[in-house]
Amino acid sequence: MKRYTKEERACIAISRAEDAGIRRRLVEDLYAGRFDKILEETDRMGLENLVKNMHEQGIFVVTIHSPEYPKALLDLESAPIALFCMGNVELLKKPAVAMVGMRSCTRYGKEVATRFGREFASKGIVVVSGLAEGIDTASHEGAISAVGEDRIYNTIAVLGNGLNIYFPARNRELQQKIGKHGLVISEYLPNAPSAKFTFPYRNRIVAALSKAVVIVEADLKSGTMITREWALELGRDVYAVPGPITSVASRGTNAIIKDASCAIITDVNDVLQSFGVVKEDKMGAEKTFVQLSFDEKVIMDIIGSDEVHFDEIIEKSNMSVKNATTLLTNMEMSGLIEKLAGNQFVAK
Repeated sequence: MKRYTKEERACIAISRAEDAGIRRRLVEDLYAGRFDKILEETDRMGLENLVKNMHEQGIFVVTIHSPEYPKALLDLESAPIALFCMGNVELLKKPAVAMVGMRSCTRYGKEVATRFGREFASKGIVVVSGLAEGIDTASHEGAISAVGEDRIYNTIAVLGNGLNIYFPARNRELQQKIGKHGLVISEYLPNAPSAKFTFPYRNRIVAALSKAVVIVEADLKSGTMITREWALELGRDVYAVPGPITSVASRGTNAIIKDASCAIITDVNDVLQSFGVVKEDKMGAEKTFVQLSFDEKVIMDIIGSDEVHFDEIIEKSNMSVKNATTLLTNMEMSGLIEKLAGNQFVAK
C-alpha cells in the first residue's frame, strides 16, 4: 500500500469534508502548513479506511504536495487539492493536448476526433478529454488505437464523478481500459456521483493539463465552450475544426473561427507547432517531436518558411544582439535552422 506523507494525508482528509465552510477553513490551514491540525480535526479512522479501500481497488492519490502533481494545474486559481487516480501516473509528465466537443457529434466529427487522437498519441502527445459520449469518446479511442509495444495508452480521462462511477454507462469498458493502460483522474472521492456543476468544473482541469485545446465540434452554447473559456483564461492555445455551415454541430467552431478567437486546425501538425517543430528526416520517411523553448519558438515564428536576415530577427524579437546570436548558434547546432550567406537564416 502506498505510504502517504503527512502533507498528502492532510490533502486527502480535506477531500472528505462535505461541508463547504469546513472545507474552506481546512484549505486555509493547508496553505498555512497546519497539517497536524487538519489531521486532528478530521476523522482519522475514516481516512485510514479510505486509503485502504482505494489501495484494494487500484486507486491512488496525487496531491498538491506530491512530487507527481502536474505543475500546470497550479495555473488555476482553484487548483485541485487532490487527484484520485487509476493507471499510469507518468502520463502527467508528458506534453498533452485536450480534445473536446459535442456529445451528439456527427459522423464527420467522430472521424476527425478519432484520427487526430490517433495521430497525436502516435507522436507521443497525451490526449486529454472528459470521457463523455461523442467527441470525447472518439478522441480517447483514437489515442488507444495508437498503442505501441509498451502497451501504454497516451490518453488521460478527466471525470466529473468518482472513479468508481461509470458515466456514461456505455463507456464502462473504455474507462476500465484507460484505467489499466492510460490514466483516469478525478478530484472527487471514488464513490462520488456527478452533479450539475461537476462536469463544467472538471473542464478547467482538462484545459489546464494541456498545452493546447482542440475543439472538434460544438454548438454556440455548450460545455465545450466553457472549456474554451478556461483555456483562454489560462493562456492555452485554442484550435477549432471547421465544419459545414449547415451543421448545428459546427455552429460554435465556425463562430469562434470567424471572430478570430482561435486558430483553424485541419491537420495535427497545425497544433504540434505549439509544442515544438515537426521535423522530417533526410529521407522524409518519418517525423519526430522536438520541444522548443519560448525564445526558440519566437525565432521559428519569425523565420517561417522564408530566408530572414539577422537584423530583421533582432528587430522583430526585441532580443539583444548577444542573446540572439547565442540562441541562433544553439539552434543551428541543434539542426533547427541553417545559416546562409549574407547573415540570412532559414528553417530546416
